[in-house]
Amino acid sequence: MRKRVLAMLLCITMTVGSLAGCGQQKPAEQAAETSEADANESAAAAETTSESDGYEAAAQASFDLSSVDTIKLGVLIYDSTDAEVVAFKNYYQNYIAQNFPVEFVYSEGIATAEEEVSAIENFINMNCKGIISFSDQDRVASIKLCEEAKVYYAVGAGTLSDEQYEELKGYSYYVGSIGPSLENEEVIGYDMAKHYIDAGYKNFLVYAGGYPYVDMHMKRTAGFIRAFEEAGVTYTPGDNGNFGTFAGDGYKIDTIDGFPDEAGAFFGTVGQKVGEPDLEVVLTAALGVELFGASIAQINPEIKLATVASYTDAYKEAFNAEPAQLDYLTGKYASSIGPVFAAMFNAVTGNIDCVRDNGNAFRIDQGYWTAIGTEEFNTLFEIANSTEKPAYTADDLSPYIKLVNDAANFADFKAFAEAYTIEDIQALHK
Repeated sequence: MRKRVLAMLLCITMTVGSLAGCGQQKPAEQAAETSEADANESAAAAETTSESDGYEAAAQASFDLSSVDTIKLGVLIYDSTDAEVVAFKNYYQNYIAQNFPVEFVYSEGIATAEEEVSAIENFINMNCKGIISFSDQDRVASIKLCEEAKVYYAVGAGTLSDEQYEELKGYSYYVGSIGPSLENEEVIGYDMAKHYIDAGYKNFLVYAGGYPYVDMHMKRTAGFIRAFEEAGVTYTPGDNGNFGTFAGDGYKIDTIDGFPDEAGAFFGTVGQKVGEPDLEVVLTAALGVELFGASIAQINPEIKLATVASYTDAYKEAFNAEPAQLDYLTGKYASSIGPVFAAMFNAVTGNIDCVRDNGNAFRIDQGYWTAIGTEEFNTLFEIANSTEKPAYTADDLSPYIKLVNDAANFADFKAFAEAYTIEDIQALHK
């Protein structure tokens, strides 16, 4: 059921405000027979360049790795048109690849576990030395496949469950993960709801996304629930663990979950709920602008919209619309994936020991930046997408890369990757 829900999420088109373009790849049984020629053909179809308006003039690093042979790295992506994926690709292709001896090759969009396996097998046939994954169809199977093939694997922006980590942490070719923990996801949901509760708002629409099948959506929604319960609202869970309902004196809290369907009923429901009298705030576990922005703009632009997403051009447009289509964003920034690249680069150059956590793969918590209002968003957007100095520059990463700094070690790397707040980044660049 969870895979079906995730596939549905990934196949929602951008034109109606969601993630687009589920790419199709060969089934796993066919991929097992893929020849090297087939793999190279697949590589040609995959995007290996991503021209952007941002990084062409990026400053060059102060260190020199020109004597190191170029290393090919595969990148698993869930959707080549998603704004967050585009931002990640721009940073890797047009900044990191200009400062390190690496070549990135990208999968097509991945919507099933079979497609994920097929993409990994293609990367293996293309002689990729490591794989950075932004796809989460079956990470356990993916890591085991890479272990067997002796290809390094790292989670680019996310985490494993406690059970998965305990099973896989000792694998020699599993590098680790950097991304928000599920505990962090709960906190950002709590902070979002509490901001509006403390400001005196009483009439809410709460969107729970793929609750309970998408862990991060469920945890963010759990944060909403905790904040409302602290305010005296009663939450009643739904049947079979599904999203429930709220009731409380002085509060009106409507709910919605799930994703758009082919019949179009989802957007009809969105329009109906956004049109309810006196609605003040829409809290969303994800896809706020994509799913609710148009209805709010058409029906009542005064409604406050809050969501979790990324510091991308699409969200800049939403914040700077007249009137603004978004009020609150907790989001990722493009170069947040810099530290996981540094770890992967150590691994593929024979220096994985300097990023091992007591001999095991690491699991590092790296959260989001929060912007409230257009002015704060614009300030953070400029830092998140700087053309001259990304939040993580090549020189910022270099002290944690063994080929540049022989003293590189895991304790320092962990402290660096966990210092992700805007204040941390500003201090890094002083």
